[in-house]
Amino acid sequence: MTLPLPDLSLALLHHLVVFALVAVLYAQYLLLGGQPDMARLRTVAQLDKAYAGLAAGILIIGFARAAHGAKGWDFYADNPVFWAKIAVFGVIGLLSAVPTVRFLRWQKQAGLPDAQSWRGTRRWILAELLLLPVLPLLAILMARGIGL
Repeated sequence: MTLPLPDLSLALLHHLVVFALVAVLYAQYLLLGGQPDMARLRTVAQLDKAYAGLAAGILIIGFARAAHGAKGWDFYADNPVFWAKIAVFGVIGLLSAVPTVRFLRWQKQAGLPDAQSWRGTRRWILAELLLLPVLPLLAILMARGIGL
């Protein structure tokens, strides 16, 4: 049996980047659980940049898998479960815009954010974390041909 190395490599890389994204998002959530201070603000802002890069990587690698992987683009293009997965990922991305804008604004201002805004930002990240499990559920359905 010959293993499709490019397909396996893309799948592995895709999963590793997803795990890294979850870790970064959870780290932000934990950091926002404490009181705001400059060190935490710098760290969550740096993590947010990493999060954006990882999210972009997931999209690029994911579409490379869909286009050049073992199943090919035709498997995905007409599958509503695939597009639902993309839509959920997009919603998570839209939710992440609020914390990103806040981190950028907070870094530009002279002082620290108030505790209410800090906690509110944590809730936005929690919403992202709560939506994340929908993605593997949709992937499982898709892998089993549901939606075709």
